[in-house]
Amino acid sequence: MIIPLPALAAYRKDVEYLDGALPSASELDDSLTRWLAFASTLESLTTIRDDPGEVNALRAQLVATCETILSATTESSTVHPTPDAESTERVESRVALELAQLTRRVADTAEQGGALWLATSMLSTLERIEDELPSLEVGRIVAQRARTARKANATEVAESLYKRVEKLGRVTAEPELIFRAAMGFGVLAQFRGNLPLAARHFKKASRIATRRADVDLIRLAEHGQMVIAAKRGAFADALRHGWAAFSVTNGDRESEAEMLLNLAQLAFDTGHPRPALHGFLAALERRPGPRLMLPALGGAARAAAAQGRTDILRRCADRLGEGMPEGRFAYPTASALLDLALAFASVAPARAQAVAERALVLAEQFGFHELEHHLRTLTMELERRVTPSLAVMPNTVTVGPRGDEVLQYIEQLEGDLLDTRAG
Repeated sequence: MIIPLPALAAYRKDVEYLDGALPSASELDDSLTRWLAFASTLESLTTIRDDPGEVNALRAQLVATCETILSATTESSTVHPTPDAESTERVESRVALELAQLTRRVADTAEQGGALWLATSMLSTLERIEDELPSLEVGRIVAQRARTARKANATEVAESLYKRVEKLGRVTAEPELIFRAAMGFGVLAQFRGNLPLAARHFKKASRIATRRADVDLIRLAEHGQMVIAAKRGAFADALRHGWAAFSVTNGDRESEAEMLLNLAQLAFDTGHPRPALHGFLAALERRPGPRLMLPALGGAARAAAAQGRTDILRRCADRLGEGMPEGRFAYPTASALLDLALAFASVAPARAQAVAERALVLAEQFGFHELEHHLRTLTMELERRVTPSLAVMPNTVTVGPRGDEVLQYIEQLEGDLLDTRAG
C-alpha cells in the first residue's frame, strides 16, 4: 500500500526501498536529494500563500530545482516564474496551473527513477491548490497518482483513483479524462490477467482518441491494443496497432524509438529476423536514452546473428562495451548483455562466455534472479559446447497480409549500422 506522506517521510521510504538498487551511493543520493528538495519546497509554497515576497522566492527556488532535475534527463523546462507585477486573480490561476504542470513533470522523473513515494508526495501536495486548477488538470494529476500507485503494486488504490478520474471526466464532459481512466483500467485488467477486459478498455480509449484526433492519445491507445494483441497471439493485429502508434509519434525521438523497438521485437518473436534487424537499428538511429538504447542494441545483436551479419553484431558488441551506464539501468544493461551473449553463442562461443560472465556479475549484484537463472543456464550450455536453448531463433509465425505489409514497412527503415560491413 502506498499512501501520501510528507516529503521527508516519503524520501525515507524511497531510500529504504532503493538502497542497494544502484552501485553508486552518490548517484542514488543526488537523485533523491533533488526530488526531496523539490517536494519540500512545493510543500512550503502551497502552505504560505499570503506573503508575495516569500511566494516569489519559493517559486524561483522551485523552478531552479526543476531545471536541475530536468537537465539531467532528456527533458528541458519551459516553465518560468511569472513577473511580480502580474498579481491579478487570473494570473494567480495561471501560476497555479504552471505549478501543477511543473510538478507533474518532476514527479514523472521521480516515478521513472523508482522514487514512487516522493512522486506520490508531490502529486498529493497539489491537492492544496485544486480549487485554483481547471478540472482537466486535476484529473491529469489524479491519473498520474493512479499510475504511480499501480507501479507500487497498490492496484486497489490505483483503481479507486482511476474511478475518480472517470467520474470527473463525465461530470465535466472532459473526454481526455475518460480516456485516461479507460487506459488505466485497461492496464490494471492486463496486470490481473484479464486480457478480454483489457482489450475492451483499450478499444474504448482508442475510440475517444480517434474522435478527438489527438495523436498523443491515439499513440497510447494503439500501444495498449498492440500489447494485448501480442499477448493473445494475434500478431497481425499487434503489428498493425504498433505501426499505427509509430505513425503518430509526430517526430518525438524517444516515442519513435520505443515504438520501433516494440515492432522489431514483434518481428523477431514471430521469426522474421530481417525486418527485426531493420527495426532495431532504426530505433538506434533515433539516438534514444539508455532505457531504449540498451534493449535495441541487444535485439539488434540477436537479429544480426540470425541474418549472418557478424559485422553488425560486432559493432553492437562494441557499443555495449563502451562504458555503458549501469546504475539505475543495471537491469536493461544485464538483459542486453544476455542478448549479446546469445547472439555470439553460435558464431563465437568463447566471446559469448565472456559476455555472459559480465552479465552474471550484474545480475548477482542487483538480485535479478530470473536473469541470473538464464545466464547460469547459458554458461553451462556453452561449457558443454551445446547450442544454448535460448539462442535458437523463434519459429516463423504466419502473420497474414496485414502483418506482412507492416513487416515490409519496417524492412524499408534504415539505420547507420546497416550501411557498413566490417572487413
